[in-house]
Amino acid sequence: MVLGLSGVVSIVSGLATGKSMETLELTEFPNMPFLYWLAVAGAVVKPKWTDQKKWPALKVSMTTPTPIDPKRLKTFKALAAWPDSSSSSSVPMMFLMAESFKLVMQVLTLPSFPVSVLGTVVNKRATYSYLRKVDAAESLTYSCTLNPAVRETFSGHAEFDLMLEAVSESKGDVVWQAVLSLVLMNPKKGKGGKKEGGAAPAKPAEEVAGEEFDTWVLPENTGRAYAALDGDISPMHLYKATAMLMGFPSPVANVHLLAARTEASVAAKKAAAGEPSAPFSLALEFKKPTLLPNRLALSGGGAFAKDAAAGGYKLRIDDKKGKPIAAGTVSSKATLTRF
Repeated sequence: MVLGLSGVVSIVSGLATGKSMETLELTEFPNMPFLYWLAVAGAVVKPKWTDQKKWPALKVSMTTPTPIDPKRLKTFKALAAWPDSSSSSSVPMMFLMAESFKLVMQVLTLPSFPVSVLGTVVNKRATYSYLRKVDAAESLTYSCTLNPAVRETFSGHAEFDLMLEAVSESKGDVVWQAVLSLVLMNPKKGKGGKKEGGAAPAKPAEEVAGEEFDTWVLPENTGRAYAALDGDISPMHLYKATAMLMGFPSPVANVHLLAARTEASVAAKKAAAGEPSAPFSLALEFKKPTLLPNRLALSGGGAFAKDAAAGGYKLRIDDKKGKPIAAGTVSSKATLTRF
């Protein structure tokens, strides 16, 4: 069902009874407008910050397997710029991120989530792992879990992790996992100020841009097009006027779309190196927002097959001004994370 009524009923029932809701099972994906309404309500009734270093172990699970929708898959491949010749039966790793993103918002807006996330949470890092190739005929069951352990950043903010998983209905194995590292901004701290009593972290080695092997032209409507697929209707992705309400001069591209574009671009290198589509993992650190419209350049250095096998083929994404948007690594290995 499109409406996601099972989640609406469960949340409203929990709020009415005052029930602590740390786990939620859904028969259908949640209703995104309702979740953003919860986010707005949370900004009124929840604090923007907490000093607690252990949060509730929240989990949202689908109880009904989701089949791969051919129309959604085709739309995703077009947005991610997969070649027209790519097999209709192959399922890109990042398509599963687009399918399951709504569960991220459901966890972040649960009544038991300790803080408001409206305008206070930013994406920092993500590691996407494709354990094996998924066939378009498979059905998958998705879940999203909050790691209760919270880390304090150098600047005094709070970093926490969410883990998404997809399990095959027919084989029962975990086929895909994503670990998203998000930062809750401390309103009492600056964006990069020194934490009292803390030492400055060592400066990383200068990143080598390497060979530019793909470019992406992202028009102004990129955020809206991707939001129509994954449901992330945050105002910063939609229009200039709505993005300005969030402090941005123009719409911002979704970081998971950048990862999807990266996967599609790397696929050609994998094929040329004789690498299978899975196992495969992509780790990215997001350095600054991608303002739209924009032209991005994807670069990589070293020998792909050798470095990917060693878990460290380095990538970098730069904007039209040559400023780094994201950097990370590609690996031909994939392992599961457990909280």
